[in-house]
Amino acid sequence: MLLIAYEVIQITSGELYQKALNHVDGTTLIELGILTLLGVFTLRHQTDLHAVAFTLVAGLSFIFIYEAIYKWSFYLAPFGKPMPSVEIREFVIQSGIALTLLTGFAVRDFTLKKWTLIWLGAFVVLWIFWLLTGYPQITGEVIFSRVIHIDFTHETLYVLNRSTKFVMYLAYLTLFPSLRKT
Repeated sequence: MLLIAYEVIQITSGELYQKALNHVDGTTLIELGILTLLGVFTLRHQTDLHAVAFTLVAGLSFIFIYEAIYKWSFYLAPFGKPMPSVEIREFVIQSGIALTLLTGFAVRDFTLKKWTLIWLGAFVVLWIFWLLTGYPQITGEVIFSRVIHIDFTHETLYVLNRSTKFVMYLAYLTLFPSLRKT
């Protein structure tokens, strides 16, 4: 709860990134805080260790699947540019951590729901849109030739970036048991 409150205060005071955490976006920390609260609450009928462990699995998977997709999108391998070996190594590690989510399905703590698929679909649509606009970065760099020509401001690009992560986050929230059943 303190992390969420602290990050809300930081963001409202204009500090979007946590310098001490290698410039992690504060909204990501808020998302992780809420995911943690929801996970521990919905899994509270399990042992404490079980509930916390699978909540951590979901949080790590959420962070690393997004990072793996983000990294892959710079290269679109094998269809685009070849990915350097250092990047492949990071991509494999990120993907492996993301795949730990499957353990939650194996023990039936996580399930796909209609809303999971809706949020994942929204993520795919937003991500494809981002790629079609040239995969512009907050730094101002445009990675690919644009199919859709839109000149984003820094603020609108930030919103696009955060929106992709947010709809992925919403999909992850729906993996936990329903609040109605707990």
